Amino acid sequence: MQDDYFTLMQKLAPDLAQQIERRALVLERIGALQPVGRRLLATRLNIPEREIRTVASLLKEHGLVSLDAAGMSLTARANDILPMARRFSRDLRGLTKLETALSKLLNVPKVCVVAGDADLDDHVLHEVGRSTAGRIRSFLQSGSTLAVTGGSTIHEVAFSVAQGTPMNIMVVPARGGIGRALETQANTVASEIAKRLGGHHRLMHLPDHLDEQALTEMRKLKEIDETLALLERADVVLHGIGRADEMAQKRQLPSSIEAEVMRKGAVAEAYGCYFDKTGKLVYSASTVAHDLGALKPNCAMIAVAAGTRKAQAIIAVMKYRPHAMLVTDEGAARAILNLPPNQSLLAQE
Repeated sequence: MQDDYFTLMQKLAPDLAQQIERRALVLERIGALQPVGRRLLATRLNIPEREIRTVASLLKEHGLVSLDAAGMSLTARANDILPMARRFSRDLRGLTKLETALSKLLNVPKVCVVAGDADLDDHVLHEVGRSTAGRIRSFLQSGSTLAVTGGSTIHEVAFSVAQGTPMNIMVVPARGGIGRALETQANTVASEIAKRLGGHHRLMHLPDHLDEQALTEMRKLKEIDETLALLERADVVLHGIGRADEMAQKRQLPSSIEAEVMRKGAVAEAYGCYFDKTGKLVYSASTVAHDLGALKPNCAMIAVAAGTRKAQAIIAVMKYRPHAMLVTDEGAARAILNLPPNQSLLAQE
């Protein structure tokens, strides 16, 4: 019934539907960034400042927005209608339908699609992180172990987690940390998420890649063995997804290995593992994380990835192991749904 209502509005009064969508969008963004100035809001939404000024004035007239020297903020009245406005905006933009279609296509129970394309707008990645952060707690309960990888996307998630009632959880890195940028390595991310959730964390004082003999020796150290044991029985794994070609360069794989990985048709990278488009593991660059695919069956895998260019990579990782949730953006979602069957290989199953 609700879908019929939105369809009717778009057909009978597309101009009105667009106005409502724009007002709902501005209202939601003020709520997320408050207090926020018109110029910053215009930049974040990629909307002319004069249009932001017009919409904000209308919202203020209706008692939904207040304005002071610090910028615009929502009133108590606006907070009451914000959830409804957010749903309305998403439905008008078709994001809810995208989520349903993607969930069915990828066989992922919960899919969240954020408006925009991270390949075109850097702010979209922050929104993807914020959306993920708001859903993390629903997968955790007292005594849970959460394993997290590093990277720029998961970094956005970590620093978007809202502090609330402390949770009795353990957060561990799912990748080795030595030799990578400090701010995005798994150790840093694990520490930040634990702090914001009010839980505990362990660090992984290991390079990401060790030969089996070296790893066996390192596990003789109690601290290392305990952290790896926690990782192996994680209840939830939070990870990003990258394109194989980009990550091979970023991770500085030896040229001979990179050539072999690409020869085998790798299109995706996640937690140090490279996958071809059928979801087959073709190479693991991480000794620490290479067994994540063999976690206990009820471990909830949560993937976060954004940008049109990651469409095929997302499909490949979803085919390797069932996931409980995927958080992505509009660009990647539409690209996945528009991929020819012979490229996505989804229609063959």
